[in-house]
Order: sequence, then C-alpha cells, then structure tokens
Amino acid sequence: MLKAIRRILGTFAFFALIFGALKSFFDWMARGEDDNHEVFTDEEEREDVW
Repeated sequence: MLKAIRRILGTFAFFALIFGALKSFFDWMARGEDDNHEVFTDEEEREDVW
C-alpha cells in the first residue's frame, strides 16, 4: 500500500514538473517584445474593437 502511494505521488510530481516547465516555456515565449504575430499592434487599435 505504501509503495502504491509513493508511486502515485511520484507520478503526480512528475506531471507537475512537466506542467511547470511548459508554463515557464510559454511565458518566456510570450515575453518577447518583437512578436510579429500579434493581432493588434498598439493600444489604440485594440480600443477600437471594443
């Protein structure tokens, strides 16, 4: 029983680590200022849509 709990916790920790790494990677990618794929180029265009 203890072995199964340790295995479940280890699996949970592994998935949490993968999720954290992916989140950090996507946050790092979104941080770039020279993004050519932005929908709006500045705040004025964004305000016109609303």
